[in-house]
Amino acid sequence: MKINILSCILIILIITSCKSGDKYKPEGLRKMTHTEQIEMAKAKLSFNYENVVYKKENGSVISKDSLSKYFSDENLTKDIYLNDNDEPKIIVFRKATENDKKFKRNLYAIYNEKIVEPVITIDINCDEMSKILDKVYALDQNMRIDESKYDPSIDQDNLVTVVSLLEKCGMPTLKEINQKQMNAIWFVFQHGDNYHRKKYFHLLKNAAQNGDLKKSKMALMEDRMLMDDGKPQIYGSQMTDDRENGGYKVYDLENPETVDKRRASVGLEPLSEYVKQWDITFDVKQR
Repeated sequence: MKINILSCILIILIITSCKSGDKYKPEGLRKMTHTEQIEMAKAKLSFNYENVVYKKENGSVISKDSLSKYFSDENLTKDIYLNDNDEPKIIVFRKATENDKKFKRNLYAIYNEKIVEPVITIDINCDEMSKILDKVYALDQNMRIDESKYDPSIDQDNLVTVVSLLEKCGMPTLKEINQKQMNAIWFVFQHGDNYHRKKYFHLLKNAAQNGDLKKSKMALMEDRMLMDDGKPQIYGSQMTDDRENGGYKVYDLENPETVDKRRASVGLEPLSEYVKQWDITFDVKQR
């Protein structure tokens, strides 16, 4: 008899503990889907969050004074709950899974993506290709040596020039121009927008395969394209702000335990050495 009573008590305790561990879900509201959030991001739309209540995953309310730390915590994600009029009423912060983190990166990349119009080409004299690219190189590098001279309109003008050159004259080789002039083309796309970078990437990649550009440069460009698309990078060349500790950190990296092997294949030094220029320590054991 005593055994039966103890068994009942144990079952009750188990049931109670399970219920207490349940995640909070607002009643009468529906959770906004990832697809809906993506569609809003593409349309560059946002909600009015003035009357929204913010809660932890156990259901307790988050004060407005402490909200900033929840928004800045990369290990948290938020679920948006809508009423019948598709208005946000409650937002629940919870621990982010790896899939949540990938979705957040993708969502932010869409919101931050600039609307870029294709370049309107200008007239280019292909016989003046070397002289044109020498000028492009000088304009790009001079303003980056002296940051006080930085002017984004120069990048745009260089992009128009190089795109026009490629469209009219085709991708040159080292038989037609020198290495500095070839690098000028790479600089323009590396410092340009992601739309044109992705559009002409195949031409630059082919040039690298033919020995006209260094493979290491294409690795940097590929990482930048991935970062701008909100995806993990491959070679670890891109840094991002470290919100928690200040300074910089390596942007999200695919398979960090084998990154040095990938870097070596394109002529890059070990990542632990590369990141020292940002005062970053990379100590992931390589295999």
